[in-house]
Amino acid sequence: MVWLLRQFRRRGISAMCKMFGVALVIITLLQITSSAPQRDELNKKPLQFSDSVKRKENQRILPENNQKEEDFDDARQPQQPLQPQEQQPRKPPAVNQNAPNDFGGQNLGALEDILHKKVPTGENNRKGQFYEQIFVHFDLKGAPPKVPYFLQLLELVQKAGATGVMIEWEDMFPYTGRLQTAVNTDAYSMDDVHAILSKAHSLGLIIVPLVQTFAHLEWILKLEEFRKYRTVDEFPQVLCLADKEGVDLVKDTLDQVIAVHKQYGIPYFHIGCDEAFLFGACKEDLEWMKQKGPDGSKELLALLHMKDIANYVKGKVGQETTVLVWHDMLKNFPPQIIQKAEVKDLIEPVVWDYSEGIVTMNEWSFQTLADSFPAVWASSAYKGANFPSAKYIDIRHYEMNNRAWIEIVKSNKQRFKRGFKGIIITGWQRYDHMAGLCEILPMGTPSMILQIETALSAPNKEDQAGIRRRAGHKLNCTGDNYYVAGLEPINTQCNFTGFGAYYAFQNGVRKAITYMESEMDKHHPTIGWLNDYARKHDMTQNWYLRDITQFVQMQLGQLQQAERQLRNQLNPLFFENTVEEFVFETIGPHIDKLTKMVADAERLRKLRVWPKRHFPIKKDEL
Repeated sequence: MVWLLRQFRRRGISAMCKMFGVALVIITLLQITSSAPQRDELNKKPLQFSDSVKRKENQRILPENNQKEEDFDDARQPQQPLQPQEQQPRKPPAVNQNAPNDFGGQNLGALEDILHKKVPTGENNRKGQFYEQIFVHFDLKGAPPKVPYFLQLLELVQKAGATGVMIEWEDMFPYTGRLQTAVNTDAYSMDDVHAILSKAHSLGLIIVPLVQTFAHLEWILKLEEFRKYRTVDEFPQVLCLADKEGVDLVKDTLDQVIAVHKQYGIPYFHIGCDEAFLFGACKEDLEWMKQKGPDGSKELLALLHMKDIANYVKGKVGQETTVLVWHDMLKNFPPQIIQKAEVKDLIEPVVWDYSEGIVTMNEWSFQTLADSFPAVWASSAYKGANFPSAKYIDIRHYEMNNRAWIEIVKSNKQRFKRGFKGIIITGWQRYDHMAGLCEILPMGTPSMILQIETALSAPNKEDQAGIRRRAGHKLNCTGDNYYVAGLEPINTQCNFTGFGAYYAFQNGVRKAITYMESEMDKHHPTIGWLNDYARKHDMTQNWYLRDITQFVQMQLGQLQQAERQLRNQLNPLFFENTVEEFVFETIGPHIDKLTKMVADAERLRKLRVWPKRHFPIKKDEL
């Protein structure tokens, strides 16, 4: 009222009338605008929206998975790729009726527009970002997840902000025909495969199949019936490249994978071709090189094989599909031979280096690749690339690897005409088909989310604490804590699928084994009268054995309890064979050792006569 009086004094009645008139016009226009029906911009039909979504003023909606408000930040959401030709628009995602109201500050009409857009594939609105594509690799040749667990991992990948997933099926794909004999006994059914691909597709994730076509073919070549296709009989890794029957066998794997993936779109296809340690040594390869004369090098043979496979994939899928190849073979091939093979516009190298300083690639190596190829990809790791038998996750190692890649891309992207296309963050389950398990998926999940967050934040890497904090929020961890300290858990309370298994192993099993070893090393009776010498030669004091037996049984009981807890957490996530293998490689040897010690102590307690010294020392294993 005071303000009106002041205005009356300053401007008079005429000015005040004008002001009230303008205000009345504005109010009228706002009422007309708010009452007008909203329409879909694509088809101009009234939107049919779920009854669960009420048109209330200021209502805000979260996507699925019960994300917290701070977890859903517009600037950090996964950028959606363009849709391939044959792909149909997906249905709008379901809206969580119980979720808190937040959709990045957008109003209801904007939300409806988003839900009615087509699923983009191949390209996305990360155009111009440091990494235009961020793919997460799922390696299924070891510890493959059960389907429900796999689907939840895909949801987490999408929530974290990745643009796609690269799936390496290997022997978990339900191949038919002559390949059926090489299929894993736990292999997914075709319905399982469709469930996995359909879920990824519905989330708007690009799906990149990876099928090995040169080396790492142990899953096939290890078998007697396919032995003849090896480049050297002693080593079942590498295909005899000039053997048409062998190449046709590889093309059979491509045919079957492509037939399933095609309906979900294949903008990218990875044909492997890494770590062919020995090639060009079979009879057919040697004959091919002899016929070609001075130009018939094994490098040219390898490049022509890659060219043949790439053309085969494009012929099956479409010329617009980008064919990816691991770089480690290409970087050692002379540029003139690469030029002669005419592959520069046919394949794109994926440069993998999982070290903390990217030690395998220097400026000369990148320039050599740039002289031969206009575009390149980076490849880091979130697990399975520390050492072959690693079981506990050392997140710091992978964080340093992904942060190092940022500097490498910044320093070398200008060398390539089309730059770095993106990054593939790998998660190996085994180093190869014949190796033991590395860190399994529950151990790798916290690292996976952190590495996605690191890639999203590039080229800025200074806010390391903030990156970790955001990763912790996406994992639904309590507070702002995401610890990266040796092998310690990232947090004591998180809510992501697999956290129970992660914590039971990374914390419970690790500490139980460490405690047991410490106690055993300082328990004097055990050291003195149940050591290897006593057990092998039946030379001990019964006086101590009862105490020793109780002590060892106590240690054994604690490990067995830790094992039961671990199994309970792993069983819903993995097939029984995976659980058995993981337990066998981790806590199993310690339990077996203590079990044998208890049995030996019980046996020794029954002795009443002992041997005369001296006697031959037994050097066989216990």
